[in-house]
Amino acid sequence: MRPILFIIPTLPQGWFMPLAVVVAVVAIVVAGILMSRSHEQSAVDTLLIPLGIGAALVFLLWMWTRHSLTLHSYGLLLVIGFFAATWGAAKEAKRRGYDPNLILDMALPMLIVTVIACRVLYVLLNLNQFQSIGETLRVWDGGLSFYGAFIGAPLVFAYFAWSRKISVLVLSDLVTPSVFLGYAFGRIGCLLNGCCYGRACALPWAVQFPTEGNPSLLTPPSHPTQLYSALIALGLFFLMQRAKVSKRCTQFAGQISLLFIVLYLLERSFIEIFRLGATAKPMFASMPWLSQAQFASALMLIAIAVTWKVLSAHASRSADSNTAEMDHKNAVGRTS
Repeated sequence: MRPILFIIPTLPQGWFMPLAVVVAVVAIVVAGILMSRSHEQSAVDTLLIPLGIGAALVFLLWMWTRHSLTLHSYGLLLVIGFFAATWGAAKEAKRRGYDPNLILDMALPMLIVTVIACRVLYVLLNLNQFQSIGETLRVWDGGLSFYGAFIGAPLVFAYFAWSRKISVLVLSDLVTPSVFLGYAFGRIGCLLNGCCYGRACALPWAVQFPTEGNPSLLTPPSHPTQLYSALIALGLFFLMQRAKVSKRCTQFAGQISLLFIVLYLLERSFIEIFRLGATAKPMFASMPWLSQAQFASALMLIAIAVTWKVLSAHASRSADSNTAEMDHKNAVGRTS
């Protein structure tokens, strides 16, 4: 395990103001350049990107003057995964004839909102792990529930779909094919951080992890479920690349997004088999074989099945209506 890559000594306080001014000026200049090149409807969203990054850097500088900066492997892999997924989504937008800046403008708000949602859900499910409010903010130590993304991401999709006059389902279909790539990086971060491991086993590739609550003690040789997830996610990423160009998987808007959710839920339910008893909690005391994640996955799969049926039926009716209208026009043309 290598949860901490390196530590940067505290920045002298006298350096804060000059560096903060430089960051602010650069952010304002970049914002002005982007504003002049963007469409009026996207100007506000474009403005948020450099200003948001600038504000984050100023806050980071302020923190740096008070504490040394620790680069955590989990946080680094999470950021790498996010940029990898964003890059893939921008390429998909360009392939389908949309402006890639739509994805780039959405990236920062998506990162902030989904991380907050994933963290809040994890904290609510694991309140006993936190002794103070400050501990709940230490995202870099690990502790995100990916299910929170199903809460945060739709909010961001809805806003940008409304502001850019694009279907929220189409927008979601642009993004989801690349999410598994980012997820794979995140799970590698979990492996380096020593969290989300599996139950004890005697396999040749078993790994010992720091025990949760007492890092000085090591677990018995256990399933490296983080690595299982990362490998499966890479496979699913390539599967989604095939699906997004398949006619069978693009029959209606939102189908690719629903396929992504189904694949994720199945992957998570499978991984829980090896986590159960270690970092996965049973949903009911009378059903110790059913984890919280598996129970949530089952409920969501039912909801996805209903949604799939409704969207498919709607697309079929629209296609029949368009065909009937075309036949009518052809008939009128022949009689005239």
